[in-house]
Amino acid sequence: MDQPTVAAFRHIQRMEQRIERQSALIAELRRSGKDTVEAVNRLTLLRNALDEMRIQLLSLLPTEAQDRLKEAR
Repeated sequence: MDQPTVAAFRHIQRMEQRIERQSALIAELRRSGKDTVEAVNRLTLLRNALDEMRIQLLSLLPTEAQDRLKEAR
């Protein structure tokens, strides 16, 4: 893979990891009976940002790399 493709994959993977951590935080907050509104709002923002990043990164990459990113979803 070329450098831009690798960088795009890494960036998306980092966002997916942040989403996983935020989801785990929400589960922990629920278990402890704490308010989750702010954490859920943040999760929504992270998911929306990831979707936007995928759209933006996809348009910048060569067609072959776009196909690989679509498959990775």
